[in-house]
Amino acid sequence: MTELGNQLKEAREAKGYSLEDVQALTKIQKRYLQGIEEGNYTMMPGSFYVRAFIKQYAEAVDLNPEELFETHAADIPSNYEEQIPSHVTRKNTKKSGTGSSKVFNLLPTIIAVVFVIGLLFLAWSWAQGSFSENNDDTEPVVGDRSGSVGLDQSEVSDVDSEEDSDLDASSDSDSDSDASSDSDSDSDSDSDSEDALNIVNAEVDGNTTTYEISNADSIEVSITSDNTWVGITNQADEYLHDETISGGNMEFDASDLEWFRVRIGSTVGTVVKINGEEVEFGSSLNTQNMDFEVK
Repeated sequence: MTELGNQLKEAREAKGYSLEDVQALTKIQKRYLQGIEEGNYTMMPGSFYVRAFIKQYAEAVDLNPEELFETHAADIPSNYEEQIPSHVTRKNTKKSGTGSSKVFNLLPTIIAVVFVIGLLFLAWSWAQGSFSENNDDTEPVVGDRSGSVGLDQSEVSDVDSEEDSDLDASSDSDSDSDASSDSDSDSDSDSDSEDALNIVNAEVDGNTTTYEISNADSIEVSITSDNTWVGITNQADEYLHDETISGGNMEFDASDLEWFRVRIGSTVGTVVKINGEEVEFGSSLNTQNMDFEVK
């Protein structure tokens, strides 16, 4: 046991704390606290955290960490290096195929349909032109003795009136249809807005920030960092994930949890995302707790 570890242990025992009590105060696992007292730093998650864990331990037992670092500088390795295997959970991504090949397969059919429609339109135009020429060549017969009767002017007026009424009714129907379409579009837009993922910063208390998550069928936690330790616990303070990230990323599925905590050892160069949406840290402290409540 080093002098540094012995001083920390004596301060802990003087306050009547057990290692479990210090673990609850600092959120540092008991095995790391025991390693600090014994001067055994090989069990640490990485050399980056040796000084950080000692500082948190000292503050928990009311010791000045800066004085400890100065007095016991020889007990703290300055160039301690350790290779920690990364356990990164990666989800299998499903490749979605494009529909471009289907469009190319339907292209000949589309061209054929357009061609047939064009032929029908030409035929209809030709038939309309022939009918108009026949009407110009034939004059209406009025009062013919053979019994043929010409079209009465009042009957022509009645036909025109009926056609105008049909056009007005068609126009009103189209207006109602457009209004209904606009209403449906607005409703769909409102529905999409209500279903969007919502993450709210509800409270900041020291190095702990509480967030509320709503409108999430599933919850995927993604963390990228240049160099940090990450611990994920449930509401019973049980560790669900414990990992050191060095220039990489990790993913964690929290879909089955109603509450979980993400503890970040160093926020420098670290980005936390929920379902691809970045979550801002609640304070400027280097070590932070991010508590998520799922609504």
